[in-house]
Amino acid sequence: MIRHAVLLLLVLLLSACQTRPVVTVDDFERAEDLQHWNITGRLGYRTANDGGNASLDWRQRREGGRIHFSGPLGFGSAELRWDDTSAMLDTGREQLTASSPAALAWHLTGLMIPVDALYYWVRGLPWPWAEGTPHYDDQGRLVTLDQLGWSLRFDRHERVAGLELPHRVRANLNGDSFTLIVQHWVPQP
Repeated sequence: MIRHAVLLLLVLLLSACQTRPVVTVDDFERAEDLQHWNITGRLGYRTANDGGNASLDWRQRREGGRIHFSGPLGFGSAELRWDDTSAMLDTGREQLTASSPAALAWHLTGLMIPVDALYYWVRGLPWPWAEGTPHYDDQGRLVTLDQLGWSLRFDRHERVAGLELPHRVRANLNGDSFTLIVQHWVPQP
């Protein structure tokens, strides 16, 4: 009997040592709560002078993001990495740095894709630091957005970790366009 009481006391003491609650991917109530993820998908783009597409693997974490592109973007593969202060593009043939990932996305595609805003758009959210005109469906999902000059459409919403997330984002700006198709979401706590 004393042995069982000591064992129970040990279990209680060890469980009391846990200082941080365990977060699972089912804990998301709002798209704003999802801030870290792994995404696999495809990016296609078209400008007046060029066009292309590539597979992508996007890892987003607190310290920054990384998108690995593979396919016929003219480079075969490339990796875009950024944090709050700088960005780096590695094409295998050259490494470029800039103060923002948008400048390097332009080097890669010829489009000034606002990667900071894309961090929100991919979750079906307007970028909070610029005026925009959002339109929602009757289920509260963002379906169109005019922001930063871009005209965006969000569709193929699917349930991921308790959230309705768009699996396709189509964007147009003055005849230039890109489409991001998310094939697989892996939310991270």
